[in-house]
Order: sequence, then structure tokens, then C-alpha cells
Amino acid sequence: MRLGAHISAAGGVSKAFPRAVEVEAECMQIFTRNQNRWASKPIPEEEANRFIQLRLETGIGPNMAHGSYLINLATVDPILETKSIQAFLDEIHRCDQLEIEYFVFHPGAHKGEGEERGIALVAQRLDRIIEEAGEGSQVTILLENTAGQGTTLGYEFSQLRDIIGACNYPERLGVCIDTCHTLAAGYDIRTRETYEATVEQLIAAVTLDKVLGFHFNDSKKEFGSKRDRHEQIAEGFVGLEAFEFFVNDARFEGLPCSLETPEAEERYKQELKLLRGLRTS
Repeated sequence: MRLGAHISAAGGVSKAFPRAVEVEAECMQIFTRNQNRWASKPIPEEEANRFIQLRLETGIGPNMAHGSYLINLATVDPILETKSIQAFLDEIHRCDQLEIEYFVFHPGAHKGEGEERGIALVAQRLDRIIEEAGEGSQVTILLENTAGQGTTLGYEFSQLRDIIGACNYPERLGVCIDTCHTLAAGYDIRTRETYEATVEQLIAAVTLDKVLGFHFNDSKKEFGSKRDRHEQIAEGFVGLEAFEFFVNDARFEGLPCSLETPEAEERYKQELKLLRGLRTS
């Protein structure tokens, strides 16, 4: 795995690279826009060019961008639907502009309409987004598994499978697996036996070639809690051994993996060193 972290892009997206270098990240994830606002300013061309140049100079990558938390492709609210699709398209444009390989988003929440209806709506909106983005778009869209809090979709691997299967452009889609969400959703990864069983379930559902990225987070909440609360590596209910299984799994070699732990860049360098120390080869 390529071990990295979610890095601040404050002051301009290109500013993320020196911060990533400082924490010794091999890849990174960023927000390309304010994740808590619908409106966003365009990325200046010179800033985008600087980002691309630093990617080449540092060798940091492949990289991911994380979508706005406001986006909900499962909504039945027509106003929220329009805003979500527009924001999603803007995110895709920004990833293409910056030559970021992967765009990660949460599938959304059905808000009481039912999981089957929500899954169908997410697939429909993804079709529309991919079509409107056009053939020139190169970014791969990754559905992130969720903890299952509230009415959120994606807490079961089968739901990720069903969204991809209902989309007309499955070649443009993949999944990003979050370790905190995985444990909280009720998939055990804490022992060798349960880790292998969970990975086999994942591969059976979405196929190995669709697993394209990871978020490494420990969990403040216990197994099966359905609560999304990130914790520092080895300080929560996931435990260090699970991360050792992941970093040494040849099936995931070369894939980007970003930390999203609470203290962020204050602890990233220490946590990445800890994770690299788990590598057996």
C-alpha cells in the first residue's frame, strides 16, 4: 500500500504537497473545495498547474479527493438533488483539472425512503453526473463504505455492489474502504480469521478490481456500533493488528491509503511511521 493522509489544502491546493512531504506521506487525500459550503471559487489555472508540477516532483500519489459532506445523491428533495449534482460535477471537474486519480464520496442517506429506493437514486444520479462530465473526464469515482449511522447507505458491501451494478458506467466506479466504518458496520477485522472472512466478503460483493483506495482510522466506538467516530491508530476498538493485516495484504499492493485520524497533521508523521513499521517486506 501507499501510505498517506488527508492533508489540508488551506491557502491553495498546491500547499498540500509541502505538508504531505513534512509528514512523509506517500500519497494524500484533500478537499478541493470547502466541504461545508455549496458555493466554491474556481481553482486558478496557475494553481492547478503548480499542483500537477508538485505531484511530479514529489512522487506523492496516487491521490484522492474527498467529496463535500453536503452532497446526498439518495435524496428525494428536488432542491437538494440539484445542489448535490451540481456540487458533485464541480468536484469531478476539479479532480480532472488537478489530475487527481480518485474522487471519494459517501453514497448518501435515504431519509426514510428505504434502502432500495436510495440505491436506485444514487445509481441514477451517478449516470447523469458521468454523462454530463463527458468522455474527457478521467477521475475514477469511489463509493466509500459507511458505518451505518442513521439512514446512510453503503454500510453493507452488498449495497456498494448494488449501486455499481445499477449504474450504466461501472467502469468509472470503484470503492474506498474505511477501517473505522468497516468495524462499526459489523465487519470484524481484528483477528486473522475474521479479517480474511471480511475481505472475502468484500471481494465477493464488489470484486477485487473495484477496491481502489483505503482510509485508515481506528474507531472510538465498538464493533457493530453503527457509529462513525474516528480514533488514532491503535488507540481504539480496531486495534493495531488489523492494520498489520491490511498493510501486508498483497491483494492491495500499490493502492492509496489515507489517514483521517482526529489530530490530523499533528500526529500523521508518527502514525505513518507506526504503520510502516508493521510492513514485513
